[in-house]
Amino acid sequence: MLELYHWEPTLHSGEPLISLAEKQLPFESRYVDLLQLQQHEPDFLRLNPTGQVPVLVHDGRTITESGLILEYLEDTFPERPLRPQSLAERYEARSWIKYVEERMAAYVCLLGWLQFTRPTLPRTTLERARHTSGRLPPERRELWQKALDAAYTPQETAFVREALAFAVAKLERALQGSAWLAGEAYSIADIALVPTVRALRAVASEIVNAQRSPRTLEWLARAEQRPGFQLALAHARTPAPDRIFAPGSEPARWG
Repeated sequence: MLELYHWEPTLHSGEPLISLAEKQLPFESRYVDLLQLQQHEPDFLRLNPTGQVPVLVHDGRTITESGLILEYLEDTFPERPLRPQSLAERYEARSWIKYVEERMAAYVCLLGWLQFTRPTLPRTTLERARHTSGRLPPERRELWQKALDAAYTPQETAFVREALAFAVAKLERALQGSAWLAGEAYSIADIALVPTVRALRAVASEIVNAQRSPRTLEWLARAEQRPGFQLALAHARTPAPDRIFAPGSEPARWG
Protein backbone atom coordinates (compact mmCIF):
# COMPACT_ATOMS: atom_id res chain seq x y z
CA MET A 1 0.00 0.00 0.00
CA LEU A 2 1.22 3.47 -0.89
CA GLU A 3 0.30 6.58 1.09
CA LEU A 4 1.48 10.05 0.13
CA TYR A 5 1.43 12.89 2.63
CA HIS A 6 1.47 16.06 0.56
CA TRP A 7 0.28 19.63 0.28
CA GLU A 8 -0.81 21.45 -2.89
CA PRO A 9 0.55 19.99 -6.18
CA THR A 10 3.31 22.56 -6.34
CA LEU A 11 7.03 22.60 -5.59
CA HIS A 12 8.16 19.46 -3.72
CA SER A 13 4.69 18.01 -3.13
CA GLY A 14 3.99 18.19 -6.85
CA GLU A 15 6.87 15.89 -7.76
CA PRO A 16 5.66 12.57 -6.29
CA LEU A 17 2.08 13.36 -7.27
CA ILE A 18 3.18 13.62 -10.91
CA SER A 19 5.36 10.52 -10.68
CA LEU A 20 2.63 8.38 -9.13
CA ALA A 21 0.21 9.51 -11.82
CA GLU A 22 2.67 8.89 -14.65
CA LYS A 23 3.45 5.42 -13.32
CA GLN A 24 -0.27 4.75 -12.80
CA LEU A 25 0.28 3.66 -9.20
CA PRO A 26 -2.74 3.72 -6.89
CA PHE A 27 -2.13 5.48 -3.58
CA GLU A 28 -3.92 7.00 -0.61
CA SER A 29 -3.73 10.78 -0.63
CA ARG A 30 -3.05 12.32 2.79
CA TYR A 31 -3.41 16.07 2.42
CA VAL A 32 -1.34 18.10 4.90
CA ASP A 33 -2.44 21.73 5.09
CA LEU A 34 0.77 23.66 5.66
CA LEU A 35 -1.00 26.97 6.20
CA GLN A 36 -2.93 25.34 9.06
CA LEU A 37 0.45 24.10 10.35
CA GLN A 38 -0.62 20.46 10.24
CA GLN A 39 3.02 19.56 9.45
CA HIS A 40 3.86 20.60 13.02
CA GLU A 41 1.30 18.33 14.64
CA PRO A 42 2.72 15.46 16.74
CA ASP A 43 1.21 12.76 14.51
CA PHE A 44 2.94 14.13 11.43
CA LEU A 45 6.21 14.82 13.26
CA ARG A 46 6.33 11.15 14.19
CA LEU A 47 6.47 10.45 10.44
CA ASN A 48 8.97 13.19 9.65
CA PRO A 49 10.52 15.05 12.61
CA THR A 50 11.64 17.89 10.32
CA GLY A 51 7.99 18.77 9.62
CA GLN A 52 8.29 18.56 5.84
CA VAL A 53 6.19 17.19 3.03
CA PRO A 54 6.13 15.11 0.93
CA VAL A 55 6.33 11.85 2.83
CA LEU A 56 5.75 8.50 1.14
CA VAL A 57 4.73 5.50 3.24
CA HIS A 58 5.03 2.15 1.48
CA ASP A 59 3.87 -0.90 3.42
CA GLY A 60 4.90 0.79 6.66
CA ARG A 61 8.26 2.09 5.39
CA THR A 62 8.64 5.88 5.47
CA ILE A 63 10.53 7.71 2.71
CA THR A 64 11.15 11.46 2.88
CA GLU A 65 12.73 14.03 0.52
CA SER A 66 11.10 14.47 -2.87
CA GLY A 67 14.12 13.47 -4.96
CA LEU A 68 14.64 10.30 -2.95
CA ILE A 69 10.94 9.50 -3.30
CA LEU A 70 11.24 9.77 -7.09
CA GLU A 71 14.21 7.39 -7.06
CA TYR A 72 12.47 5.00 -4.65
CA LEU A 73 9.43 4.77 -6.91
CA GLU A 74 11.70 3.99 -9.86
CA ASP A 75 13.54 1.25 -7.97
CA THR A 76 10.42 -0.29 -6.46
CA PHE A 77 8.09 0.00 -9.44
CA PRO A 78 10.25 -0.31 -12.58
CA GLU A 79 7.25 -0.74 -14.85
CA ARG A 80 6.58 2.46 -16.82
CA PRO A 81 10.08 3.77 -16.10
CA LEU A 82 10.70 7.48 -15.74
CA ARG A 83 14.42 7.28 -15.07
CA PRO A 84 16.72 7.55 -18.10
CA GLN A 85 18.34 4.34 -19.26
CA SER A 86 21.91 5.48 -19.97
CA LEU A 87 24.29 6.26 -17.11
CA ALA A 88 25.11 9.66 -18.57
CA GLU A 89 21.45 10.64 -18.74
CA ARG A 90 20.85 9.33 -15.21
CA TYR A 91 23.66 11.59 -14.05
CA GLU A 92 21.97 14.53 -15.77
CA ALA A 93 18.65 13.68 -14.13
CA ARG A 94 20.18 13.46 -10.66
CA SER A 95 22.09 16.69 -11.22
CA TRP A 96 18.84 18.51 -12.02
CA ILE A 97 17.09 17.00 -9.00
CA LYS A 98 19.94 18.15 -6.75
CA TYR A 99 19.95 21.58 -8.35
CA VAL A 100 16.26 22.25 -7.84
CA GLU A 101 16.28 20.91 -4.28
CA GLU A 102 19.36 22.76 -3.11
CA ARG A 103 18.94 26.04 -5.00
CA MET A 104 15.86 26.84 -7.01
CA ALA A 105 12.98 25.67 -4.81
CA ALA A 106 14.03 27.51 -1.67
CA TYR A 107 14.54 30.77 -3.59
CA VAL A 108 11.17 30.48 -5.35
CA CYS A 109 9.49 29.84 -2.03
CA LEU A 110 11.15 32.84 -0.44
CA LEU A 111 9.83 35.17 -3.14
CA GLY A 112 6.38 33.56 -3.09
CA TRP A 113 6.14 33.68 0.69
CA LEU A 114 7.00 37.37 0.79
CA GLN A 115 4.90 38.31 -2.25
CA PHE A 116 1.76 36.19 -1.98
CA THR A 117 1.27 34.30 1.26
CA ARG A 118 2.68 36.07 4.31
CA PRO A 119 0.79 39.34 3.64
CA THR A 120 -2.52 37.43 3.54
CA LEU A 121 -2.14 35.34 6.71
CA PRO A 122 -3.93 36.41 9.89
CA ARG A 123 -1.70 37.54 12.72
CA THR A 124 -3.02 34.65 14.80
CA THR A 125 -1.62 32.17 12.26
CA LEU A 126 1.78 33.84 12.30
CA GLU A 127 1.84 33.78 16.10
CA ARG A 128 0.78 30.15 16.22
CA ALA A 129 3.55 29.30 13.76
CA ARG A 130 6.08 30.92 16.09
CA HIS A 131 4.91 28.52 18.76
CA THR A 132 4.60 25.32 16.71
CA SER A 133 7.94 25.83 14.96
CA GLY A 134 9.47 25.29 18.40
CA ARG A 135 8.84 21.58 17.82
CA LEU A 136 11.30 21.52 14.91
CA PRO A 137 15.06 20.89 14.90
CA PRO A 138 17.04 24.01 15.90
CA GLU A 139 18.30 24.90 12.42
CA ARG A 140 14.79 24.77 10.95
CA ARG A 141 13.28 26.66 13.88
CA GLU A 142 15.68 29.56 13.36
CA LEU A 143 14.91 29.79 9.65
CA TRP A 144 11.16 29.68 10.32
CA GLN A 145 11.48 32.62 12.67
CA LYS A 146 13.29 34.63 10.00
CA ALA A 147 10.59 33.84 7.46
CA LEU A 148 7.78 34.71 9.87
CA ASP A 149 9.46 38.04 10.64
CA ALA A 150 10.18 38.66 6.92
CA ALA A 151 13.68 39.54 8.09
CA TYR A 152 15.31 39.67 4.67
CA THR A 153 17.39 42.56 3.42
CA PRO A 154 16.99 44.07 -0.06
CA GLN A 155 20.42 42.63 -0.84
CA GLU A 156 19.23 39.12 0.04
CA THR A 157 16.14 39.28 -2.14
CA ALA A 158 18.16 40.79 -4.99
CA PHE A 159 20.60 37.88 -4.73
CA VAL A 160 17.68 35.42 -4.86
CA ARG A 161 16.35 36.97 -8.06
CA GLU A 162 19.83 36.94 -9.61
CA ALA A 163 20.27 33.26 -8.69
CA LEU A 164 16.90 32.36 -10.21
CA ALA A 165 17.71 34.25 -13.40
CA PHE A 166 20.93 32.23 -13.59
CA ALA A 167 18.92 29.01 -13.11
CA VAL A 168 16.53 29.87 -15.93
CA ALA A 169 19.44 30.67 -18.23
CA LYS A 170 20.82 27.22 -17.37
CA LEU A 171 17.46 25.71 -18.33
CA GLU A 172 17.43 27.60 -21.62
CA ARG A 173 20.85 26.20 -22.51
CA ALA A 174 19.85 22.66 -21.54
CA LEU A 175 16.72 22.80 -23.69
CA GLN A 176 18.53 23.99 -26.80
CA GLY A 177 17.93 21.20 -29.29
CA SER A 178 16.20 18.94 -26.77
CA ALA A 179 12.57 18.62 -25.73
CA TRP A 180 13.40 17.28 -22.26
CA LEU A 181 16.11 17.77 -19.67
CA ALA A 182 17.84 14.37 -19.47
CA GLY A 183 17.79 12.73 -22.86
CA GLU A 184 15.11 12.44 -25.51
CA ALA A 185 12.37 11.18 -23.16
CA TYR A 186 10.38 12.81 -20.38
CA SER A 187 11.93 11.75 -17.07
CA ILE A 188 12.24 12.33 -13.36
CA ALA A 189 14.44 15.32 -14.20
CA ASP A 190 11.48 17.08 -15.79
CA ILE A 191 9.15 15.96 -13.00
CA ALA A 192 11.52 17.46 -10.42
CA LEU A 193 11.66 20.84 -12.18
CA VAL A 194 8.13 21.41 -13.46
CA PRO A 195 6.37 22.29 -10.18
CA THR A 196 9.10 24.74 -9.15
CA VAL A 197 9.32 26.43 -12.56
CA ARG A 198 5.54 26.84 -12.62
CA ALA A 199 5.74 28.62 -9.28
CA LEU A 200 8.69 30.71 -10.48
CA ARG A 201 6.63 31.85 -13.47
CA ALA A 202 4.02 33.12 -11.01
CA VAL A 203 6.40 34.98 -8.68
CA ALA A 204 8.93 36.35 -11.16
CA SER A 205 7.45 36.97 -14.60
CA GLU A 206 10.42 39.21 -15.38
CA ILE A 207 12.55 36.04 -15.34
CA VAL A 208 10.20 33.51 -16.95
CA ASN A 209 8.60 35.02 -20.04
CA ALA A 210 8.40 34.57 -23.80
CA GLN A 211 11.22 37.01 -24.53
CA ARG A 212 13.71 35.88 -21.92
CA SER A 213 13.01 32.15 -21.62
CA PRO A 214 11.05 30.86 -24.64
CA ARG A 215 12.46 27.32 -24.49
CA THR A 216 11.58 27.04 -20.83
CA LEU A 217 7.99 28.08 -21.50
CA GLU A 218 7.69 25.63 -24.41
CA TRP A 219 9.08 22.82 -22.22
CA LEU A 220 6.71 23.75 -19.41
CA ALA A 221 3.73 23.72 -21.78
CA ARG A 222 4.67 20.23 -23.01
CA ALA A 223 4.93 18.95 -19.46
CA GLU A 224 1.65 20.54 -18.39
CA GLN A 225 -0.17 18.79 -21.24
CA ARG A 226 0.78 15.33 -20.00
CA PRO A 227 -2.06 13.34 -18.38
CA GLY A 228 0.12 12.67 -15.34
CA PHE A 229 0.50 16.36 -14.66
CA GLN A 230 -3.22 16.96 -15.05
CA LEU A 231 -4.00 14.13 -12.62
CA ALA A 232 -1.57 15.60 -10.11
CA LEU A 233 -3.10 19.04 -10.50
CA ALA A 234 -6.51 17.57 -9.63
CA HIS A 235 -5.28 17.20 -6.04
CA ALA A 236 -5.28 20.99 -5.61
CA ARG A 237 -7.61 22.44 -3.00
CA THR A 238 -6.85 26.05 -3.86
CA PRO A 239 -7.70 27.80 -7.13
CA ALA A 240 -4.08 28.78 -7.88
CA PRO A 241 -1.69 26.25 -6.30
CA ASP A 242 1.34 27.86 -7.94
CA ARG A 243 0.65 31.06 -5.99
CA ILE A 244 0.55 29.63 -2.47
CA PHE A 245 3.63 29.07 -0.35
CA ALA A 246 4.36 27.53 3.02
CA PRO A 247 5.20 29.83 5.96
CA GLY A 248 8.73 28.78 6.62
CA SER A 249 12.03 28.10 4.94
CA GLU A 250 15.38 26.41 5.09
CA PRO A 251 18.29 26.46 2.64
CA ALA A 252 17.09 23.52 0.56
CA ARG A 253 13.44 23.08 1.47
CA TRP A 254 10.30 24.87 2.53
CA GLY A 255 7.45 23.58 4.67
